[in-house]
Amino acid sequence: MTTQTAGLEVPTLSGWPVVGSLRGLRSDYLGTISRADRDIGGLARIVAGPPGWRLTIYSVTAPDLIEEVLASPDRFGKHHPGYRELRSALGDNMLTSEHETWHRQRRFLASMFTRRRLAEQYAPVMTDEAQRLVERWRGLAARGVTLDAYPEMVRMASRVSGRILFGADMSAAAELLTRFRVVNDQLLRRAVSPHPPPGWAPTPGNRRIRHGLREARAIADDLVTARRGPYPVRATDMLGLLCAARDAEDEADRLTDREVADQAMLFLLAGHDTTAVTLSCVLLMLAQHPEWQRRLRAEVDHALRGRPPSAADLDRLPWTDRVVRETLRLFPAAHGMGRSTATEQTLGAHRIPAGSWVEVSIWGAHHSARVWPDPERFDPSRFDLAEGEHPGGHRYAWLPFGVGARACIGRPISLTEVQITVATVLQAFEVTSPLAATPVHAAITLMPTGRLPLDVRPR
Repeated sequence: MTTQTAGLEVPTLSGWPVVGSLRGLRSDYLGTISRADRDIGGLARIVAGPPGWRLTIYSVTAPDLIEEVLASPDRFGKHHPGYRELRSALGDNMLTSEHETWHRQRRFLASMFTRRRLAEQYAPVMTDEAQRLVERWRGLAARGVTLDAYPEMVRMASRVSGRILFGADMSAAAELLTRFRVVNDQLLRRAVSPHPPPGWAPTPGNRRIRHGLREARAIADDLVTARRGPYPVRATDMLGLLCAARDAEDEADRLTDREVADQAMLFLLAGHDTTAVTLSCVLLMLAQHPEWQRRLRAEVDHALRGRPPSAADLDRLPWTDRVVRETLRLFPAAHGMGRSTATEQTLGAHRIPAGSWVEVSIWGAHHSARVWPDPERFDPSRFDLAEGEHPGGHRYAWLPFGVGARACIGRPISLTEVQITVATVLQAFEVTSPLAATPVHAAITLMPTGRLPLDVRPR
C-alpha cells in the first residue's frame, strides 16, 4: 500500500500547562480517553509530559477509523509502548506477535479452539467448576459472609484455566494470580510514562513487576518442563496439544520450550484475568439491576428445568447472552489495542506522524455517545438485533475481543465460561450488592478498583 502523507493536523485534547494530560492519563486513563472522545471526536491527540520529554497518543474511538486501523496491519503495527511492555513481560505470543510469527502461532493453536473441543472437553469443566463454586458459596451464605466478587472469580477462572489449559489444579496459584494485578497496574504506568526507567533499574515499580513475573513464569516453566521431561505424559489439555503440535504447513516445525512457555504465560495470565473481570462485572450488573436478574432467572429456569447448563443450552439463553454482551460493552476487559506507525500515515482526513502511538480505545468506542445512545445506561436490549444487524450500527462499534481474522482466539471459550457460570449461579442464588456503581480502572487490562462486595442469598 502506498504511504499517504497529506492530511489535517489531529486536534489536541486540552490539558495542564507544560505537562498536558499526563496527570489525567496516570490517575484516570479511561476518563481521559472518554473526555477526548466527548470534547474532540473519534480521533484525538493526547499529549503527556513537558516538551522534549513528551508522550503523544492518537486516540481512535470512531468505528470507521477503528476499522481502518485494525484492517491495515502493514500501516499500523504493534511496535508501541504497551506492546513493548507486554512483550517484555509475557514473551512473544499470540497477543504480542505480528506478521508471519503471528500466522505461524495461529496455525499451531487453531486445532485447540474448535467448536467440538469447546463443547466436548472445555464446557463440561466449566459446568463442574461452576457447581463447585455454588456449593462453596452456600456455606459462605449460611454464615452471612459478604463476598468480594473479583477474588472469587479469579479463583473460579483459575481453576477452569488450570484444568482446560494445563490439566492441573491451579487452586494454589489463585492467590498469586490475584496479586498479579499489581504487575498489571505497573505495566500500564510504564506504558503511559514519556520515559519510563530502564527495566533493570531497581525502582519500587520495577521490583514489583520482576517479582510478580518471576512467580508467574516459574509456574509456566514448571508445567512445560514436566511435559517435556524424560517421562512426558500424553495429555489432551491445551498444554499437551501445544507440546505435540506441528505446523500445518511444515510437519517438521514444532514450538520450542520457550515458545510453549510464552503461550502458557498468556493463557495463564490474560486468559483467566479477563474472564474473572467480566464475570465480576456481570454479577454486579445483575445485583444492581434486579429487573434483569429476574428476567435471566426466569429464562434459565425455563430452559434448564433445574439441570446443569451445557454448551448446547446456550442458544436457548438469548437474554443471558445479551446481558453478558452489554456488560462487555460497559466493561471491556481488554479496554484498548495499541498500534504504531513506522511511516507517516493518513487516518480519515488527518495526518499521523511516523513513530506515533495510535490507541484503538475499545472503552472509548463503547462509551461514546456518538455511537451508543445513552452510553452509560445498562441496556441488554441493545443486542436484541435482527439477523445481519451490528450492535451500535457498525461492525467495529462493539469489539471487546477485537474483530476479524485477528480477533481474540479465546473468545468462544470466554463467552461460554461466563454464560455457564452466570446461569449456574442464578439457578441457586439471588445476588445483591451495596454498590450503586462498579468501580474499575485501566491497567494493561481492565481491573476493579477496591472491593466488589456481593451478597448471595439461596433461592
